[in-house]
Amino acid sequence: MNIKETIENVVEYILKFIEKAKGYVEDIIEFFTNLRNRIENLLEYVEEKLAGITHFIEELKQQNEALAA
Repeated sequence: MNIKETIENVVEYILKFIEKAKGYVEDIIEFFTNLRNRIENLLEYVEEKLAGITHFIEELKQQNEALAA
């Protein structure tokens, strides 16, 4: 193998490595994007449930005040 072939092989190896790394980075970005979306959906769900609980507590307070009067 001469120097030119060795350099070409090294460059080819580096380019393949970069392509593989690029794929991994894209997968990681996709994973965290999906995770963020799921967390946002979970937070929306929790907020809705908390709003429902708050409304229920207010109704109980009103009923309690009405019974106490």
